[in-house]
Formats: sequence, structure tokens, C-alpha cells
Amino acid sequence: MKIVNRWWHQRWAPLSVLILMSLIMIVPQLLTGSTIVGSDGIFHFNRIYDAAKQISNWNFSYFQTNYGFQQSGRIVNAVYGPYFAYLTGFLLVIFRSWYHFQLVTTFAVYLIGGWGMYRLTRIAGAHRGAGLITALIFMNVGWLPRWGFNQNMNGIGAALMPYVIACGIQMVHDQVRPIHIVQLTLIMSVLIETHVLSTLMAVILLVPFWIVGMWRSDHRLLMIRNTAIAIGLTLLLTANVWGGMLSLYANNSLALPHSFQLAQNTLHITKLMDHRDSISIYLIIIFIWQVGLLLWHRRQVTRINWMISGLGIIFLWLTSRFFPWQTVNHAIPVLSQVLQFPVRITIVAYPLLLCGLALSLSLPTKLPQGKDLMLPIMILAVLAVAVPNITNISQRSEQVQHRKVLKNFGGLLLLDNSPKVLRKTLNSKHPGALLELAEKHSSDYLPINGKQGEGQQNPGSIYKRQILLGHQFFSFTVLSHGRLELQWHADNKGWQMTPVVSYHDSTLTLNGKKLAKSEYRRTHINVPIVYAHKGTNKLIIRYATPTWVGVLIGASLASWFGLGCYGLYEFRKRCGLRRIELEH
Repeated sequence: MKIVNRWWHQRWAPLSVLILMSLIMIVPQLLTGSTIVGSDGIFHFNRIYDAAKQISNWNFSYFQTNYGFQQSGRIVNAVYGPYFAYLTGFLLVIFRSWYHFQLVTTFAVYLIGGWGMYRLTRIAGAHRGAGLITALIFMNVGWLPRWGFNQNMNGIGAALMPYVIACGIQMVHDQVRPIHIVQLTLIMSVLIETHVLSTLMAVILLVPFWIVGMWRSDHRLLMIRNTAIAIGLTLLLTANVWGGMLSLYANNSLALPHSFQLAQNTLHITKLMDHRDSISIYLIIIFIWQVGLLLWHRRQVTRINWMISGLGIIFLWLTSRFFPWQTVNHAIPVLSQVLQFPVRITIVAYPLLLCGLALSLSLPTKLPQGKDLMLPIMILAVLAVAVPNITNISQRSEQVQHRKVLKNFGGLLLLDNSPKVLRKTLNSKHPGALLELAEKHSSDYLPINGKQGEGQQNPGSIYKRQILLGHQFFSFTVLSHGRLELQWHADNKGWQMTPVVSYHDSTLTLNGKKLAKSEYRRTHINVPIVYAHKGTNKLIIRYATPTWVGVLIGASLASWFGLGCYGLYEFRKRCGLRRIELEH
């Protein structure tokens, strides 16, 4: 017992537990050698693979996709987490196979989310034990495990959300300096460079904290000034994202994601498993436990606990069928394509409620022998959510080894559905092999002429017919300066549809001649139809990045470099202060 107590009082003790839990999560995959590919896996694997090939070949194309997405030239990364794509692409270059890449990134997401949740509870004022317990619960529920299961980007957003809430709590707690400029700027910039929808939720979440902080602050003008500085720095760091978006959306009509009925994508209750669109009875009991503790200790509960728990309950209500989503769907139909699933809001609700639980568990209990009972209850709460989650990972890992290698076949064109072949590509040191067999026909960010159709006229269906079913008849060569060359043989001269996507700023050169827009035709998704001559034809497509967008990308990179230098300076400064303290 003395050894345990001595270990627990070490600063790194909670971190070691979180590392252990993160390792346990990937043990089933380590034992089976399985790579779990979910509903969004192929889409994001294409993004990551394209970035990895750019890095390994040192041939960068910020907008035009020259390696992923069947070398179709479509634009995705520039408007969807560009720096995240390059970061994960760099990891793929290092670890080479999708299997090793997934092990590392899944472990990292679990650990980042768990550590963020623990630090949030400590900043809020919870005890170490209570904070650790709620962090372990958080790692096993909601969207956080979804990166490993389905490669949903909401899983990354869920991992980062506790850091956002921590900034909100500082706005309320710290009356002298409610806005910590660097911390707020950094987390919001990372979110924008990762997942814009999670960023919008984070902004909405921070508004009530900012209002309360402004009301409580003794230096309101300073708070307004620091907020403006944080916003300005965030805009500078993420200039590449909003610059790219402004350029694309100003000159192109881009397809929206697939539409879903909001009312049909709310939380429903399950007995055991906690999935992205369900909440287990055990997690409901945990949240009821938090509400019960609030009411039982109502005179001792801090204002911050009431606030974050109240916000958590409101956001959880938004994810349920009790909120009038049918009415909202009719009033604001675009939400069915932008938000798609109200269950996504749990990335905000869960960390709020669990942080409140940590604060409530840190209060002195009124019950006799309450302290002796509390520890086993908390351990049971962790096991209640961790065991089903780990069981789910184990079952999915086993499925990969037997029959169902790819979990979701919706939106996929499989050129070879042999489980043995698919498993081989997932473990291959040539990650592009998987993307040659499993092709995703999603409509995200495709440029469209006219209205976005439905059914067979949906941009995704057209993409399947015009790109996926035709690209194997062409040869592709990636040239310098972000150019992509297509080559094919024509038996007769005439109009030829080419399996690439063109945008307003795309330039086409056919057989050495640069084409004016009037010299070629375009389909509904802007696939070029050019007039080919008999014999061998070569078409070079290149996205001409507007000068002002290039300047913004350069400003963003310079800003991140400057922030890194500042972080290094602060780190060395703190190390120097610690050395002085030790010497004295």
C-alpha cells in the first residue's frame, strides 16, 4: 500500500494510467493484426495518402489531388483539415502500412483525449482521483473511440474538446486574466486545421463562458482586447483554410455532403454498447449519478459546476429526440447536409457532464463510510463503459480476420472483394494498394454545374460513372509544380471525357496547347470533355493557385513557425527557472 501511495503522489501517475488504458484499447488489434476500416476510412485514407505521397516525392500540390482519389485532381484537403492531412501523411510516410498507421494514431487520439479530460477536471478544481476516473470514462464513450472504429473526424474533435472547455473555464475562473491568448489561439487553430464542424461547436460552446467571464471580470476592456488578439492570431494561423475556402466558394459551386434527416439521427438508448448514435444504460446511470450528486450537495456545489453541468444537460437534450429536430429540419434544411447528425453534439455534452461529475465527486460526502464506498463505485463506473468498448474492438478485430474486412460497403466500388486480398493491402508497405481496390465515390466539395441532383444525378453517383469507371483506361503521371498528366490512345478523333475534375482556376493543356474554357466541354461535376486527335493524347491539368491565396498560405506557415519558436523560448525559459530553483 505504501508503494501505491508513493506512486500515486508522483506527477506522472495519472498520465501512466491513461497511457495504459490507451494501450489496452489497441491490444485486440495487436493480437489479431487487424486494421479496422470504417464508414469514413477510405475517404480519409485517400486524403492522407495524397499528403504522404506529396511529402515522400517532395512534389507539393496544396489544392489539386494528384495521388489520392484515383488521381482525379479534385480538391479536398485544402478545405478539409489541410495541416492535419499533412501531419497524418507524414506519419504514414514513417509507418508505411495502414495497420501501423492506425495503431499509432488510435493510441494518440485516446491519449490526447484522456489527458485533455484529466487536465480539464484539474483546471476546474477536481481532485486527482475523480479527474482520472472521469477521464477513463471519457475515453470509452461517445465519438472519441470512433476514430479507431470508423475514422470519423468527430473522434478527433471529441479528443480536442476538453482543451476548449478548459479555456472556457479559465474565462470564468480567472478574473484578472480570463483570456489566455496563446492557449485559446492554439486550440482553436488546431481545431480549424483539423475539423471545421467541431470548430463551430467549440465557438458556440465558448460563448456562454465568455459572457459569464465578462460579467465577472474586473478588467473587461482587457478581456475584449485579448479576445480580439486571440481571434486575430487564429485568423493568421489558419489563413490557409479560410483563404482556400474563400477562393473556392467564390468561383465554384461546390457540392454539399449527403443529406440526412436530423430527427432520425438522434441518440437512442442501448443496454450495453455505446456507439456514436446511441447511449448505453450505464452512461445514463453515470449522468443520473452526477445530477443526484448535484442535488444532494446543492449547497456545496460551486458555480462553475452548476454552469458546466447545466450546459452539458442542454447539449445532451439537443442530441435527443426530445428536441424538435423535425421542425428545425423544415426551417433550416441546409442543416441536414452540414450538421447531418445531431448525435455529433455529444462531443460537447459528454466532456461537460463528466467534468461536472469530477467536481461533484471531489466534494466531501455526507454519507457514513462514503469515502470507502466511492472508490469501488467509481471503478465499477469505468468498467461499465470500458468493458463493452474493448469487447466491441475485439469483436471487430476478429471480424476483419474472418469475413468482414471493410465494415461499411456503402459508397464504395470494390474492384476485388476478396477478404484475403483486402487484408493483404491493409498490411502492405504500399498503402496505395488498398485505394486501388476500394474506391470511394463521395460528393464532398465536387464542383457542380446547376443544382445538386439526387439519386443517380447525385454528384457522388456521377463521380462513380465518370471517374471511377473510366480512370483505368488512362495512364497518369504526376509532374512538377502540382501538374497532373493524363495519357490515352484514341482510335479516332473526337470528343473524349477525361476522368479528372476541373475548377474555375484549373488550367488544361491538351497535346501541348493550352485550352481556353470555350475549347472544351464540362459535365455536371466539371469533368472536362476535350477534342482528342487520333493516336496518343496528353492532357495536363493544373490548379493555378491565386496569388493572394498563396500569400495567405505563406503567412499561415510563417505564423506557425513563429508560434513554434515562441513555444521553444518559453520551454527553455521554464527549464532555466527550474534549474535556478534546484540550485537554491
